[in-house]
Amino acid sequence: MRVVGQQRLGAAIAVAVAAVGLTAMAPTAHAQPRGEDGATAISTSIDANSQLRWGPYLSSARAGVTASRASFWVECYTRGSDYDDGKHHTDVWYHGNVIDGNHAYYDVYSWGGNVNTPHDPPSGLGHC
Repeated sequence: MRVVGQQRLGAAIAVAVAAVGLTAMAPTAHAQPRGEDGATAISTSIDANSQLRWGPYLSSARAGVTASRASFWVECYTRGSDYDDGKHHTDVWYHGNVIDGNHAYYDVYSWGGNVNTPHDPPSGLGHC
């Protein structure tokens, strides 16, 4: 597996989730994983051809592009560049770790319109 960026505990969890082919974690009686500010982190997916960046702005350097729909372990959200792709309009950016086939991207950001959540941001997800 090609690793891009710094490895973190959340990344290890995302790798384990991807290894068993899950795209979402079922709630359990155990404590839920926490994001950077102590709020609950989530496991979801990100669309194919999504640009991953090192910051929450369109001007931030690009870390990579997803080749297919990929697993995304979202640790937190922040406000960044406002963007409208014709289907979605938001300034929400998600921070976390993406597992895309044989590529892993750690500590990256993705624009909210590419991340599969019920709304931007989902309730319970902490702010970065």
